[in-house]
Amino acid sequence: MILRVCTFTAQGEALARKTFEEWTEMIPQYRSADVSLEQWTGACFEKHLPILFIGACGIAVRAIAPFVRDKLSDSAVLVMDEQGRFIIPILSGHVGGANALAKKLADKTGAVLVLTTATDVEGTFSVDVFAMENGLQIKNRDGIRKVSAKLLRGEKVTITWEDGIRAAITEGSGTEGAELPEGLVFVPFSSETTDVRIVTEEGHARHPNVSQSLLLVAKEYVVGIGCKKGKTFEEFNAFLAENLPEGWLEKTCAIASIDLKVREEGLWELAQYYHLPFVTYPASELQKVQGEFTESEFVRETTGVANVCERAALCHAGTGGELVQKKTASQGMTVAVAKRITVLHF
Repeated sequence: MILRVCTFTAQGEALARKTFEEWTEMIPQYRSADVSLEQWTGACFEKHLPILFIGACGIAVRAIAPFVRDKLSDSAVLVMDEQGRFIIPILSGHVGGANALAKKLADKTGAVLVLTTATDVEGTFSVDVFAMENGLQIKNRDGIRKVSAKLLRGEKVTITWEDGIRAAITEGSGTEGAELPEGLVFVPFSSETTDVRIVTEEGHARHPNVSQSLLLVAKEYVVGIGCKKGKTFEEFNAFLAENLPEGWLEKTCAIASIDLKVREEGLWELAQYYHLPFVTYPASELQKVQGEFTESEFVRETTGVANVCERAALCHAGTGGELVQKKTASQGMTVAVAKRITVLHF
């Protein structure tokens, strides 16, 4: 993943370089000395990219203050002291992924992880993290606060999901005997009221007026992408705008490709802009995917598999997935879309 990094001293820069030197999972992008801090921070927020400040919390807070807008789209922001003793996520801990990223940095560097979000401190179920990890769109953000407040008070939170959605903790859809995280209680989908209700897009249309504190709608599409090396975020974004139906990216749970593209910065920026996971698979895994595909001998010679976008989309969609948009190609980029059956993981 891409992490924007800002240092203020030689010691801080040395710490950053050492941290990311052989960390292949991370693609650090450092602030250039000829770009002002305000301009650089604004550009990070514009692309929703996570930021690591190595320096004082006060500097970080002043830098991000003009750009903080929305907890569901703001950049994740972390601060580490220049000796690498502490790592503190200060913005977008859950949906933006700052807490999870801070944990990775702590594990990598040995720094002490400092978490301040109440659900993490108290060890309770975090409904917004659950939504993010399961590819669920939050329809009424105020419900996050209501659900979290009940759990923090020690009260039970009711949850339900419609039959078209499965749960990994049960056989099939859901049952009242489901072993849910502490504090959650399953109720039948027919219940008139519930705290958390999880539906498909079709289910949302059928039950628009059911009462719930928090409505989560399954994002059912996987976008598979293939590309020539070096394509930019702007190129990918324009390509998808031209070749996907309007609104589909809002209903997308992941972007998938071949592992040869695991450090393709344009794809990472695209995924992180839309707060989506970017997942890749080796050619050997893509080759196992069953179906009829739009194949290319050139792509086979280049990557080891004759189609990337269709196979990657279906591979991530998993069992029961179906291809709903076949390969479209333009200017060195390809895209295809698969629809998944949503499986909840608690």
